This record gives sequence, C-alpha cells and structure tokens, in this order.
Amino acid sequence: MALLALVLAGLGLAMVFSASSALARARYADPEFFVQRQAQRAVMGVVIMVLVACVPVSWWQRGGRLILLGGLVLLGAVLVVGTGRAGRSLQIGPGVWIQPSELMKLGIVIYLADALVRRQHAICGFRRGLLPLLATTGVCVIFIAAQPDLSTSVVVCTLGLTMIWLGGGRTKHLAILAASGSVPALALSLLLKPYQVKRLTEFLEGGSYQLRQALIALGLGGWSGVGLGNSVQKFRYLPEPHTDFVFALIGEELGLLGTLSVVGLFAALTIQGLRIARQAPTYHSHLLAAGITAIFATNALLNTWVATGLLPTTGLPLPFISYGGTSLLVNLAGVGILMGISRDRSLPRSFDSVPEREGPAMVRRPW
Repeated sequence: MALLALVLAGLGLAMVFSASSALARARYADPEFFVQRQAQRAVMGVVIMVLVACVPVSWWQRGGRLILLGGLVLLGAVLVVGTGRAGRSLQIGPGVWIQPSELMKLGIVIYLADALVRRQHAICGFRRGLLPLLATTGVCVIFIAAQPDLSTSVVVCTLGLTMIWLGGGRTKHLAILAASGSVPALALSLLLKPYQVKRLTEFLEGGSYQLRQALIALGLGGWSGVGLGNSVQKFRYLPEPHTDFVFALIGEELGLLGTLSVVGLFAALTIQGLRIARQAPTYHSHLLAAGITAIFATNALLNTWVATGLLPTTGLPLPFISYGGTSLLVNLAGVGILMGISRDRSLPRSFDSVPEREGPAMVRRPW
C-alpha cells in the first residue's frame, strides 16, 4: 500500500514539474516554483503517513466525533474568512494554507465508521438509525457547497452514502433519498451559481475550452507520448495543467501506455485497500479501511472522467499526483491509517467477516 502511494506521489512530482514549469516561469520567474512546494508537502506527507501508521486504530474510533466537529468548525471559518483564489482555503501561517473541504473527505469517513458501529443494530430503521447519519452528512455537504464547491460536496455526499450502505443502510432508503434530494439540491446550486450553469451548458454543447485542450493533449500523445517534459499544451494552451487536468498532460507526454499505467496503479491501490478492509480485525477498522479506499477510488475516477470528457469540468484533483498540499497530505494520512489497520491483521478477529443481523438490511462487503 505504501509503495503504491509513494510511486504515485513520485510520478506526481515529475508531472507537476513538467506541467507547471512554463506557467511558473511566466508567473514567478522560477520554473521550479510549484514543484518545490509540492516536494516539501510530499516529504511532510510521508512523515505524517509514518506517524499516523503508528497510531492505534482504536484512537480513530474514539475521536470520530471530535474530528467531525473540528472539520465543521474549519468549514465554518472558510465561509467567514476564506482566502485563496476561490476563497476555499484558510491561512494558518506565513505562506501556509489548508483546504478544509479536503480534510472533510477523511473526516466524514472516520466519523461514520465510528457512528455505524454504534448504530449497527438500529441502522435498519429510518428515524433512529439512518436519518441521524444522513443529517450529519447533509450538514457537511451544505457547508462545502456554500463555499461554493459543488464538486467536493458531491464527493463527500457520495462517500457518506457509500459508508452508510456498507454499514447496512437499506438500498431502497438510500436510493429514494439520493434521487429525491439530489435533483432539488443541484437545481438550487445552479440557480445560485451562474458559473455552474455555464459549465454544464458548455459540457452539453461539446465541452469547455479546457476540456477541448485536454482532449487535444490526449490525442497528441498517441500510444507512447511525446516524451516527458515535451508537452506543447502546457504552454498557455491548457490552463492550470498541473492541477485538475494533469491526467491529460500524462496522456500527452507518456501516451496511452502512461495513462493506462496510472489507471492500473489506482486499481491496484483500490484492490489492496479492499483487501485490508476484508482482513481487518474489527468491524470499525473494516468500515474505516473501505471508506478510505473509496476516497482514493472516487476522486481518481471523477478526475479521469472529467479529463476525458465524460463529466463536466470540476475542480477535483487527481489523488497523489495533482498539485495541491492539503489533498496530498490527506491522501498520505489515509494511507497511514490503512497501514495501521493492516498492521493489526494479526490480532484475533472480533467479528466473522461482517456482522450478520436479522432483517432485509445486511452489511455489505466492500469487495
């Protein structure tokens, strides 16, 4: 697990340097501006990963509610004193920013893993079991959507529903709530944020300027790519190529073989995460491992779909690879938690794979 994460992070450093060098030279007169900062965050992330791996998994269960509360406080602070280009970050020191919405991806998984254990015998019921968990997830989603950050709010909502489903929530309940709640919420968001309407319209009409340039980059790459560092699209054609559309630059410079290799690395990471979840010694660590794996898989899937024109343009990073400090630190911390769960596999199992309960709602296996 750690090796896969480090390979992806190393590839990310190479691609961030290649994709951002022209932009950094034009904007800051330093072609290494972005990669130096990403390298510092990568080193910090590896240290965090190692430290988190040493934390007993039971601590995450005891601290689930406190972690969620802290995340909500940070999200509330963003609405009041948010900084950065989109106003979604908090400055915590000279030249140091964090993005609380990225932290909440991990926070909601940690909280729900604990909450589902506490409510495992009531999850079949709607009012006492399902509704409180959905309400908590909904509050997090509303805070993030208000920044505004529609794409991350969709990811957090998806993670929340996935966790509840894995924990035994009835498929019928979740499907009805998702269908009845998503349409009005999306309509309200589009009404309040005109730029989202523009993105959706551009997508339906054939794609935005960014997407067209991304598809050109993928097409230029062919089978083997134009070579690392030889991208043409990074020279002011594809805006911010080191963040949302870094996958397109991988396709241009490393070709179809490079993009398939990246997809393969994420597939291997997902399989390894689900294997850790399956072999987890406790029900809590089982849910926690599955939820963290879902973070990696969901973000990677949505980012690659956007870069290939299957979804409208969003601001989601490609895990471990895109430029962005908070995202990289959170992902490496998640790997650290998975390493801690994997370390505990030798302990006696306190449940037989998954707890079986009477009634139609059964706990789903994450594999």
